[in-house]
Amino acid sequence: MAMRFRQHQDAAHTASRRLLLLFLGVLVLLVLAVNGALALVYRLTFPWAEGYPRLFFETNTALTLLFVLGGCWFEMLRLRQGGAHVARLAGGRPIDPPDGQPRDLYEKRLRNVVDEVAIAASMKPPPVYVLEREEAINAFAAGWDRDDAVIAVTRGALERLTRDELQGVVAHEFSHLFHGDTRLNMRLIGLVWGLQMLYNFGHSFVEPDERGRRGAGLVVGLALMGVGSLGWIAGRMLKAAVSRQREFLADASAVKYTRSIDGIGGALRKVADQAWRGRDHIHNAQAESLSHLFFVSRLRWNLFATHPPLGERIRRIYGFEVVPLAARVLPPEDDDAPATRPMTGLAPLTAAAGAGAGQGESESVRAGEGEVREALRHDVTQAPALVGPAQREREALARIARWQGPGERRAAVLGLLVTPGQDREWQAWAEETAGLAVAAAVRAELDHLTPATRLPVWEVMLRRSAKAPLAERRGLVEAARRIMTADGQVSPLDRLRWLAMRHLLSGDVPRPPPVAGDNDIAHLAKDVTIVTAFLARIIDARACELGQSGAWYQAVMQELWTPGAVPAWSAPDVDAWVQAWNRLMRLSAMQRPVLLKAWVDAAFQGVAEGAAPDSATCDALRLSALLMDTPSPKALADQYIDVR
Repeated sequence: MAMRFRQHQDAAHTASRRLLLLFLGVLVLLVLAVNGALALVYRLTFPWAEGYPRLFFETNTALTLLFVLGGCWFEMLRLRQGGAHVARLAGGRPIDPPDGQPRDLYEKRLRNVVDEVAIAASMKPPPVYVLEREEAINAFAAGWDRDDAVIAVTRGALERLTRDELQGVVAHEFSHLFHGDTRLNMRLIGLVWGLQMLYNFGHSFVEPDERGRRGAGLVVGLALMGVGSLGWIAGRMLKAAVSRQREFLADASAVKYTRSIDGIGGALRKVADQAWRGRDHIHNAQAESLSHLFFVSRLRWNLFATHPPLGERIRRIYGFEVVPLAARVLPPEDDDAPATRPMTGLAPLTAAAGAGAGQGESESVRAGEGEVREALRHDVTQAPALVGPAQREREALARIARWQGPGERRAAVLGLLVTPGQDREWQAWAEETAGLAVAAAVRAELDHLTPATRLPVWEVMLRRSAKAPLAERRGLVEAARRIMTADGQVSPLDRLRWLAMRHLLSGDVPRPPPVAGDNDIAHLAKDVTIVTAFLARIIDARACELGQSGAWYQAVMQELWTPGAVPAWSAPDVDAWVQAWNRLMRLSAMQRPVLLKAWVDAAFQGVAEGAAPDSATCDALRLSALLMDTPSPKALADQYIDVR
């Protein structure tokens, strides 16, 4: 624990030095911008003047530095009071009054939630403040260290979030405390305060009072805001450069700590609802200076945004697009649980974050960009009681939908050809994907897929690969053959997959025209019989092993021919089967659905109402539909979840 603390301390010192260097760079740019702007104003005002007044630029520079550095020094003095000063600056009041009792049930629940997260984090429960006037869902943590840290939550968050959602928001803020972000943010407040001093001073004149009235200082305030706008821009750019990526890490940590995506995710979805309705504004006059501390920030301009886009944060948590949740006021509930009760599904922060606790500042920021996705995936899958297989499959599908690279396509296509439980085929897959950095991640995602999505994903990957160079497509087909023969045998379903694979990789190659007269089922009776007999080896495998036709084959033949003309079943030659398929693929657009419907109807006749044939049967029929470029009948289509 001590070692992790020292490592966090070293990372904080490194981050502080970087912040100081960045501030100096911004300050130089601000001085240049102010001098340039005033020089332009002087030229426009006195176009006849030669040169500039004596000490013109020196005076501008001195006054700019006086305001900025003086403002920084003054605010740093006030910030010595710690997080409590920041909370009061934002309009907060402590929820533990002198009598020691929260005012209402909302505050009681908040106090309990904070105490619970503190226990899990092995931290002293910080003082808690409520921003009473704020109806928007928001929160922040502030303080130089854990001893003077506070957590502040808006009234809107208390009244509109469920207990789990409030827990997710609080865990997000504890992540900032745990990773030392609040110390950096306190320094940033002081530096930005100086840069924005004139702008904020003018803004205080413009803001209405509690009754919504504006005084006579409106004109003065607008003038000061205009002069200070360059400092506002500089401060915004500094906050955006420092703060943005830390939010991704804090979101991921909230999922990690609570073992739930619905807590932090639900809170962000309700924020999205408020943003859509224009109700996400923080009314306090100091909200602009403190925007980088908040759980969410209202500014929409990407250049100046202190937080990542809200939609991107939600997508990273859920793995796919979700709609906002209505942010209605919820009735208060009596939170009778004592403050020391263990948190449901919430792991200790010190243990859960141990893997990343010793990492430096730059590694934490990088986690916010890329590694956070893996953290989310790993930790969600470690909580089966809260997130079931269906949820994990949906998240995997959302990530698979973004696979476009040749390595991802190759690993996915070949991985979905492997017969479950076949170690030799997996070994062959490992050899075929050796050198692909994405191979392990691809296999991890494929493990979440069910029979309803495996074949659709395989089709999507093949259709994307159809646009690849010819050499890549040929290599994929050859690798597929090696994997399917790795166990020393090739099943009929393997042969059907391989034929469908070649067909899909051919892309939009025009279908060859049929031989004259050979464009309907009657003229291709022999080929229909051969292909149906081959499919029977998959659909009626047990009967075919005994040399019998089986119920499915008989049902199809009786549907297509008169009972007396049904040919006896016999195992087809592989070469004859491929040639028969090639001819059947030339059937007219009106005849192909007829044949496919006969196959599907016969397969579903032998199962109970509401049930479906086994996955091998469904796969064989869907692959047949692919080969004939014909949509699957509804009964078959309902067995799959199509992906794009």
